[in-house]
Amino acid sequence: MSMFAETIAPEHEYRHVPDDQPAYNESTYYSFLCPEAGVVGWLRVAVQPNQPAGQAGVLVFLPDGETLFSYERTTEVSADKLAVGGLSFEILEPHRRQRLSYDGPLASFADPRVLAAPGQAFREAAKRETRIRLDVTGNGASFGTNGESPDNILEDSLAIGHYEQFILVEGDLTVDGRHLRVRGGGLRDHSWGPRDWAGPLSYRWITAAFDDGSAIMTLDVSRRDGVRTRRAAAVEGGACAQAELTDLSVEWTEDGFCRRAVCEVDTARGPVTLTGTARRPERFAPLRHRRRAEDGTELVTRIGYSAYEFVTSDGRRGLGVVEMLDQLVDGRPVGMPAAGSRPGAPA
Repeated sequence: MSMFAETIAPEHEYRHVPDDQPAYNESTYYSFLCPEAGVVGWLRVAVQPNQPAGQAGVLVFLPDGETLFSYERTTEVSADKLAVGGLSFEILEPHRRQRLSYDGPLASFADPRVLAAPGQAFREAAKRETRIRLDVTGNGASFGTNGESPDNILEDSLAIGHYEQFILVEGDLTVDGRHLRVRGGGLRDHSWGPRDWAGPLSYRWITAAFDDGSAIMTLDVSRRDGVRTRRAAAVEGGACAQAELTDLSVEWTEDGFCRRAVCEVDTARGPVTLTGTARRPERFAPLRHRRRAEDGTELVTRIGYSAYEFVTSDGRRGLGVVEMLDQLVDGRPVGMPAAGSRPGAPA
């Protein structure tokens, strides 16, 4: 399925009318990558209007090695806004311009691995008063599915409608009075429909934005029915086009994080090898989701994040994010090769 086969209409930028499923979720996510300031981060708002419930997540990797994170939950959910707590997304012009705002404290971590036990980690972390203001401009057209054709749904346990768009970002990040100018690229997505983080076995979602304004996105999903689906897109000079992910390998840390990812991607400008290496000092943030299966078994999903330095075989350099979702089996990511496998084995 081509991610560019469907039209993403202007009304899909806004909140959708939910069905009656308790797991119905609508979420919007923005990553931002600033080579000049050395900042990598993301912002996410999610709402489950049938519960009701909402979440706001903010994750920022600062250039000095500090990682900032907050996760806010609420039962007070707006009927029409993309906002939770101190985080809000304003649509100024559908598929062209948005404004992102956050005001509030972020927990500070020297080693965000402690988030494997989030309750204790948040209780013990220092807090940084943070203000984020980002103006977002589309860098190419939005692409994906509008939810109308079942054949185009990538993973029905995560979303029915789901589109993405490369973006350019410009604005300010202020942490405890320290000001950083943010100017660079990133990716956003908007999805709606039933959400079950325990649905897929694993996925690897990679976004890289380069110093020349170009960017590449790859997605590799392993489903529980044995199907493996790959998607890719690239933007250059404001023109976004389908690409093909032909190979992906991961070099793992001993505790199951992605130290290095290598993608082989066929783009409009030709085949490209995209290599991402976790920025030093290495900082891996494990976010966790738990639920009970019908038989009472606890299902644990881990989504690992870090900031990465990217380089392409044609000489481009930039920053990016690798999002690694895995179901945990006996505490081990399901996509991680067994002990004794060669480093860098496909995942």
